[in-house]
Amino acid sequence: MSLRLLLCTLLLSLLPACQQASDSGKTTLRLQAVADPVEAKAYRALIDAFEAQRPDVRVELIPVGRHPEHVTRLTTAFAAGNAPDLFLINFRRWGQFIAADVLEPVGPLLDAAGLLDRDAFYAPPLEGFTYNGELVCMPQNVSSLVVYWNRALFAEYGVEPPRPDWRWSDFHDAAKALTRDLDGDRRPEIYGLDVDPSIVRLAPFVWQTGGRLVDDLEHPTRFDLRTPKAVTGLLFLKRLKNEVGVIPPLIERRAEQPDARFIRGGAAMTLNSRRFSAALRAVEGLDWDVAPLPRYREAASVLHADAYCLGRTSRHKAAARDFIAFATGEAGQALLSASGRIVPVRKSVAQSEAFLDPTQPPASAQVFLDTIPQLRRTPNIPAWYEIETRINPVIEEWMFESAAQMAGEQAFGLRDGYLLVSRIEAAAADLLKPESARP
Repeated sequence: MSLRLLLCTLLLSLLPACQQASDSGKTTLRLQAVADPVEAKAYRALIDAFEAQRPDVRVELIPVGRHPEHVTRLTTAFAAGNAPDLFLINFRRWGQFIAADVLEPVGPLLDAAGLLDRDAFYAPPLEGFTYNGELVCMPQNVSSLVVYWNRALFAEYGVEPPRPDWRWSDFHDAAKALTRDLDGDRRPEIYGLDVDPSIVRLAPFVWQTGGRLVDDLEHPTRFDLRTPKAVTGLLFLKRLKNEVGVIPPLIERRAEQPDARFIRGGAAMTLNSRRFSAALRAVEGLDWDVAPLPRYREAASVLHADAYCLGRTSRHKAAARDFIAFATGEAGQALLSASGRIVPVRKSVAQSEAFLDPTQPPASAQVFLDTIPQLRRTPNIPAWYEIETRINPVIEEWMFESAAQMAGEQAFGLRDGYLLVSRIEAAAADLLKPESARP
């Protein structure tokens, strides 16, 4: 046994870093991310490329299946003092880590090493991960909410493909024409649309009417949904479900989620971010593409962005900084683009064949870039994740109310939207108040 290994063994309790050195002679970074098998494969390819350039660093990927589990595991790990060095997270879900002050801002680290040229990146995700004027986490992607549509179903039923400038009425007509009862039992086998009812799905339609989610994006103090414009946006998807019947009822969607229904051809359209593309590329025989959200008074979509965050307690901040720089550099961005996972945050890669590869679906990948100027975001405040956690079940319950309630709502008009606003305010308005004013 070498003297180095012997010392590491004897002093393990005092110097845990020695164990890493004794095992491999490398610095080990732990990276936690939400990743299905397709995404995990893409991240491992990224890690392999980084390790080829940095043989002194080993990156251990910790894939997690779902976002709630990801947040829970991170919270537990930080509380136990065993947090990963790095983790990927959406800006809508990082609030509690900001509030707990467990993150090391990566902007200053990258700036100090000359590794960050802000002009090389799209602005919306940088803004989404900036808190109190400081870039806290480094974004890897700049996705938007888009319409995924089944080419084969549109062609089979003679429905015109989505146009770049299509409107709510066009979307309504397409969804209605694509909803099909194939066996005459008055229950569709194919729905025109399936979508998760949540605030991030409803927000673009609120913005398109000229409404707002909150009174002030940077320093919100209350919801601002109690207006005719905002309520009109909130009601758009529910009216498609109640009045046209193009969205599956609750009993069916509990048995099959929108992504799965779209993949098997049971829904002609769904709403999702770029992340869904990676999964769809792995489905043999599915003919699909993307289109922008239909517009009302103005075009708007919602920012979907993930970023690399660095734990303040990490012992390997320089190595973590270098991995972030690689992952958001030309080579790293091109690798993840090839998997279909991301819309690159780096402009040069987003505008290159690495992302706009004509041999890979979606054929209309340019849609993601065209919608960047239309992107808006939810507030990046510490309480926002908890706000979504509280109000999304409220939105789902409202969207899928009983048949008797739905029948009564036919004459309810905007009042049904105001009912949702009241429920949202009751569930989470207190979280927008200053902590000193909360009960």
